[in-house]
Amino acid sequence: MINSRRLMALATLSATLVAAGCHGDYLTGGDLTTNPNIPTVASNQNLLVAIEENIWAYWSGDPSRVSQIYSQQLAGLARQYGALGGSYSQDPTTTNGAHSGLYAAGALVDIQKLEKQAAAQGDSLTLAIAQVNEGALMGTGADLFGDLVYSQALKGTLNPTLDPQLQVYDSVQKVLSAAIANLTTLKAGGVNAGPGAADLSYGGNRAKWLALAHTLKARFYMHTATTANPAAATAYANALAEAKMGISSNDGNFNAAFTTAPGEQNLYYQFYNTTGRGGDIGAGPFLDSLMLAQGDTARDENYFSHSVNSTTGALTLIDISDARLAPDYQQPLVTHDENTLIWAEAAFRTGDPGTALAKLNEERANNGEKQLSGLSGMALLNAILTEEYIADFQVGEEAWTLYRRTCTPNLVPATTAKKIPGRLFYDTGEQQTNTNIPPAGTGINGYYNALTPPLATSEGTGQSCHGQGGT
Repeated sequence: MINSRRLMALATLSATLVAAGCHGDYLTGGDLTTNPNIPTVASNQNLLVAIEENIWAYWSGDPSRVSQIYSQQLAGLARQYGALGGSYSQDPTTTNGAHSGLYAAGALVDIQKLEKQAAAQGDSLTLAIAQVNEGALMGTGADLFGDLVYSQALKGTLNPTLDPQLQVYDSVQKVLSAAIANLTTLKAGGVNAGPGAADLSYGGNRAKWLALAHTLKARFYMHTATTANPAAATAYANALAEAKMGISSNDGNFNAAFTTAPGEQNLYYQFYNTTGRGGDIGAGPFLDSLMLAQGDTARDENYFSHSVNSTTGALTLIDISDARLAPDYQQPLVTHDENTLIWAEAAFRTGDPGTALAKLNEERANNGEKQLSGLSGMALLNAILTEEYIADFQVGEEAWTLYRRTCTPNLVPATTAKKIPGRLFYDTGEQQTNTNIPPAGTGINGYYNALTPPLATSEGTGQSCHGQGGT
């Protein structure tokens, strides 16, 4: 039964992504309400399956692959990805409609539909799960694109205005807070049935959704803690408070529940195997070398595959590991490790280096790494940020966001002619149908978001930032 729901949802999502490449305005109706792949009245369960699969696609599909090339965790080798890796030749088609995909089937339009239905039924648990997904999706949209149509989205407004990036993050925090309220105190007299097995990630487990909501709040607070935000200190304090209530074990990780069934496989598997594009991207030599240099061999082998020189024992990087390319690999997308390292960094930023080191070592112990001692000041911060970069492998665009926020690690651009891109461009169709979106490379559709302007100095090393600044 679940598989049939998943197949329907994937067909809907596939149609949406195809449509996103050839249609224009997904913000003001039309395809939002007349998509023939969606029943007129979809059940809560069918809606949630489509919503969850959409967020998995956002966090492990094209936006993730592109951002990992920019953060040098993957290597762009051929065709579009080769151009992105070699010369940062980004344009409005780079992510194949990812901006439109924030609003279309499986995304905000279905999330709001599920919220409305669940609220009318008195099902606070399903309502809260929908709200967590809304916060996750729109927060990720703010990460990738900056200013977004959010407060005016789906209202039929001609040329809707874009909310400033910081306002979008504030709205995301509010919807996540509403989710937490619904998860903490279920509606009196309501059915509170929840989605049951249709929740493919957590099976309707209220405690896990509650911890995820707190970790997402911590994640997005950290994303606002930048040099351009005068309230960065408050953002760090808020992130610290949320991380203390976030995901507390690997069992609470939010994973994409991929299977071996056709159309339900891990998106990395689908990219590498079913589309014949396995030569387009590969493992990132920088990340591999970094991990091996600091003795993180066990995790490196989990991430990547190597050949071993029988005489010298030297390792040669081959590709992403077979385990992670398996069709049913349960891709972690929000993790205990991420939450622990947010706690570590936020503790350091708010003047508690003792807790920062303890949390850093807690995360390292969780991955079989040796404990660190005697670190303080910038050396401790650099160790935390470096560990975050490593732990964020294949966790959406988190490694890229960390780099844009801190210039750590201090990446060297693939070409001296350009710097590492600081954001994605809006889709061409949105620019054509909404006059508030300027051409690519200009204004709010430029190379950087307002909250993450190019940094002159790496926060982890104190050295000049190699990859930020300019275009």
